[in-house]
Amino acid sequence: MINQSKIRELKEQARTLLMGKRGFFALVSFLVSMVYLAASYILNSAFPVAGGIMNLVLGLAGSLLVNILYYLFCAGQSEVYLCLCRGREMKLGQLTAPFSMHPEAVAVFAAVQFVIQTAFINLALWLLSGTPDVKWAERLPMYAVFLVLLIITVRIELGLSMVFFLYCDDPQKSGTQLMRESFRLMRGNLGRFLYLMLSFVGILLLGLLSGGIGLLFALPYLNTTQALFYLNLKEG
Repeated sequence: MINQSKIRELKEQARTLLMGKRGFFALVSFLVSMVYLAASYILNSAFPVAGGIMNLVLGLAGSLLVNILYYLFCAGQSEVYLCLCRGREMKLGQLTAPFSMHPEAVAVFAAVQFVIQTAFINLALWLLSGTPDVKWAERLPMYAVFLVLLIITVRIELGLSMVFFLYCDDPQKSGTQLMRESFRLMRGNLGRFLYLMLSFVGILLLGLLSGGIGLLFALPYLNTTQALFYLNLKEG
């Protein structure tokens, strides 16, 4: 059973594992971030924000492709962190490994995530938007619906949080199989994983305040702890 004490132990173990390797993992974080930023820049340049159904469709299709590309690199990044936690050799080439071993599973997961995130953002904007003359009390039902929507979305995201690690261990499985297994693995552990994520808010904010430079070192700490959390769930 993973409790708060165990999470503190996992974080300490993550710090130990990263000793002497922070430069390598800062480079891993940098490369994955650059892939996403470069792909997003190319997309925005090719399909600038403008009116018209066709431009909207092309923009959504392009965003989905960027999402798939980014998720494939994230899956490769998860493999690197699993190798760290298991004491295996780590190589930058592992970042691109998912492109050659059943990338369709990651693509399905990326598409599902894209739909969930796009739906949440648009529904949230619709619920929270309103004319300035509407009284605060009249907006309460919309705020309540937004809160319910937020809770549902967070629960889904937490349930899917182990998909990349599961894919690395068995890339032969389909995207739907990986998502079902992630939900099964996270059953009873959603609150603990949420606590783990919230415990990194401070260090991630400091990373942002440093102009993003600090994130190159904060993210490996977070990702290593997540990988250890996954391995403990598998062992349990």
